[in-house]
Amino acid sequence: MNSVFVAINRGHAGWPHRYCVRRSRRSSTGLSPVAAATIIAFAVGAVPGALSAQHVTEEVVVTATPMNQSADELAQSVTVLGGAELDRLRAVTLGETLEGQLGISSTYFGAGASRPIIRGLAGARVRTMEDGIETLDVSTVSDDHAIGIDPLIARQIEIFRGPTTLLYGNGAVGGVVNTVTNRIPEAAPEDGFTGAVEVRGDTAADERTLSVALDGGGSRLAWHADAARRRTDDYRIPGAADVDAAPTGSSRLENSDLELASYSLGGSWSGQRGLVGIAVSRFDTEYGVPGHAHAEEGEGEPEAPVRIDLEQTRVDIKGSWLGFDGAIEGVNFRIGVNDYAHVELEGAEIGTRFENDAYEGRIELLHRPVGAWSGAFGLQISDRDFSAIGDEAFIPPVETSSAGAFVIERLELDRWDLAIGARYDERRHRPTNGDSTRDSALGLSAAAVRELSGGRSLALNWVTAERLPVAEELFANGPHLANAAIEIGDPTLGSETSRHFDIGLRKTTGMLRWSVTAFSTDYSDFIYLRDTGVVDPDEDLPVFMFSQQDARFRGIEAEVFTPIAQAGDGEIDLRLFTDFVDAELANGQNVPRIPPRRYGARLAYHA
Repeated sequence: MNSVFVAINRGHAGWPHRYCVRRSRRSSTGLSPVAAATIIAFAVGAVPGALSAQHVTEEVVVTATPMNQSADELAQSVTVLGGAELDRLRAVTLGETLEGQLGISSTYFGAGASRPIIRGLAGARVRTMEDGIETLDVSTVSDDHAIGIDPLIARQIEIFRGPTTLLYGNGAVGGVVNTVTNRIPEAAPEDGFTGAVEVRGDTAADERTLSVALDGGGSRLAWHADAARRRTDDYRIPGAADVDAAPTGSSRLENSDLELASYSLGGSWSGQRGLVGIAVSRFDTEYGVPGHAHAEEGEGEPEAPVRIDLEQTRVDIKGSWLGFDGAIEGVNFRIGVNDYAHVELEGAEIGTRFENDAYEGRIELLHRPVGAWSGAFGLQISDRDFSAIGDEAFIPPVETSSAGAFVIERLELDRWDLAIGARYDERRHRPTNGDSTRDSALGLSAAAVRELSGGRSLALNWVTAERLPVAEELFANGPHLANAAIEIGDPTLGSETSRHFDIGLRKTTGMLRWSVTAFSTDYSDFIYLRDTGVVDPDEDLPVFMFSQQDARFRGIEAEVFTPIAQAGDGEIDLRLFTDFVDAELANGQNVPRIPPRRYGARLAYHA
């Protein structure tokens, strides 16, 4: 894909502005494992002598932790995207935006729907959040359902690789992606007003995108407003499309276009010890699902293309108070309430309607240090009222309620930074066509970061966690046409237990930066879709059943980043990376849908 974008930002002093131009082409690499290892080893051992300027690494605070730690202080593998780097990487969907990051790949169901896959795990095992609260959409139910986040609104994106169940619930055994926005501003701009305008486009899908963000306020009150519009045509492809042996005869992939609009308005009031704020946002999109069509009524009628028309309204409330006397010195709370619906259009007719009315709230209490220990504890509750009515309603309406309690403690020593924690969750499902289910889960973790010389550090991370099955794993029973299969759930499924360990060595300062992480996760009663080998004669679709079996995941992630040349006022940077996951069931078969091994290189010029 060739793409170009221009961004203009008004700063605090006058009108300094920025013009950014990007041209990129997706390609595959044919590097062998030996060749990739050789290149990485060479890069680690060679620091370019032509670049003598000291590179200063800015400390980035990870907002998805209650104690405002930087990424370097966390034992868990964390990547934080922001600033100009995020500007260069933004794509139409969250999955596409992140797919080049270490350990991250993505699902893809056309321009409108793409979810991150972290270390081979996807769906309900990867939690997507906006400002610390789940997106509350139905993107985990089917790969052709969009995430209710436009990457254009992101000020920062935080990617946690590996189990993050302690803070955000037993479902996050794969990881967490937290999109940080300024929709509830924490402070007003210094001169009372700032604004940004961004225009994007590409030649592959004739994308046209315009986004505007405004911030203002005074000493106590702050406000934020943003709006974005995006439209694409069908993708250009090399040659004619062949979908279900029906060539289109065109160099465009039919029914792959998209139209999207998002906007929000928020404000906050801040005092000497804290703030409280609220934001209302709207996300609307209509997109085609290429290669997915349903037969029309009547003999000889052509198949109708399937499109998704999605609407989401969300209200967020945030509060924070610090500096209390007594045992509790700070409080943070977040609430998100969501009204979500989308219809799947078969031509001009509505085939299926999905609705999801949900809320989630969490409160974190930061206690005063006890000796060398500091920490936080808190509660989290959520409720989801989900329904699907129509041709693809393979899950019955179900209400899901969850509640969890957690504690995290941190100990800072001379050269070591230690952290321990625990979490307990309860979840209840109430389907309309069956008995309710109720279960609980426990999670424990321990982590350590050791500072070494030369800006290097060693990170150790151990987690054991139980994951409770979600509604689709328990109650699915019917044709899931987007997956071209009949999916059958099992209400008797129990929790799956994971025991995870990873070890990482990283250097995050200076001109040459690198990281290597190896991880291992053993699952007891891993939940997966098992191919029964049966084909339903009425639907002419294979039958898959949610089943449980022990499994083992092993993997390595490594990357190197270094500037290699000065070019006028600019710089040329080199990034090399590799990652892979080997996932095997107890019966010796591979776990389904694991991403392939990757080797990659990026050469970038920036000024």
